Amino acid sequence: MKRKPQASAARARLQVLGAGDARKFAEFASEVLASGRRLDREEALEALVQRPIPELRGQLRDLYIDLDADGLKRDQGAIQRLRIVKYLRAIGDSRDVDVGVRATDAYEKAFGEDTTWELRVHGLLLLADIAPDAFPYYAVEHLDDMAGPEESEPAGTAFQLLAATGNHASLYQWLLGSGGGGPAERVFELFAEDAPTEIIQRYASGALAMAIKREDDALCTVLVESIVRLELEACYPAITGLMFARVSDEMYAYVAMLLAGTNRTPLLAILEDQLHRGRRPKLIVEALRVRPTAEQVAILQRWEDA
Repeated sequence: MKRKPQASAARARLQVLGAGDARKFAEFASEVLASGRRLDREEALEALVQRPIPELRGQLRDLYIDLDADGLKRDQGAIQRLRIVKYLRAIGDSRDVDVGVRATDAYEKAFGEDTTWELRVHGLLLLADIAPDAFPYYAVEHLDDMAGPEESEPAGTAFQLLAATGNHASLYQWLLGSGGGGPAERVFELFAEDAPTEIIQRYASGALAMAIKREDDALCTVLVESIVRLELEACYPAITGLMFARVSDEMYAYVAMLLAGTNRTPLLAILEDQLHRGRRPKLIVEALRVRPTAEQVAILQRWEDA
């Protein structure tokens, strides 16, 4: 009960000093960090995230290493270490790679719950900022690291950072080994943004055939949307395969609408073929009649004449 007022007093003073003289703010923050009072220290670290003082970098590094020696005892929940890593990101000093690596390696559980997943996320972010050459090697270690509230992190951040830094080969390797499971839909979207077109086509055709076989409507939808959006003509036969497969009427109708909406000749040809050889001509007719173009009216007329 005594610590709550102390923490509030420390926070108030840090806020006042943080808005004014940098030297006084740094002196008081340093004093609080050295005090050993956990709640006060958390307040000081949060204040330093908001107003990073480079002169305190050494003290915060030492504090991180001290806390990390026994995280479950000295920093349960990793609140302090997380704030230190955020501070170091703001400072952006390449000498802090070792702290970034420690952060990505932090696996601690309390009462059966992973309490350090967010620390691993920010460790990856720190490494991406200050060690871009080494970062991809640490990121691939976390592509199956599914924790966090939605069991999607730190993997989600690793995927996004690899895509943003042009490391598409790592995403491709993961996609090939994933079998379409887990976050494959989102990873493919990231992969398809900037990977070489011929590799995207190579993957998408095979992945769509596999998704059809597994009746994975979610992945089928993402793949077909990407194929259409990116105009991956080499993958159009795979869409034809989907239209002849035993997919749900909902999936079939959605794909038909998607193809009709493009009004592109090769995709309209798939729909016309389905009118004559497919098993669900009614759904094709409905798709072509939503916003009929001259080309689509001609297709319908040929079908009626036949």
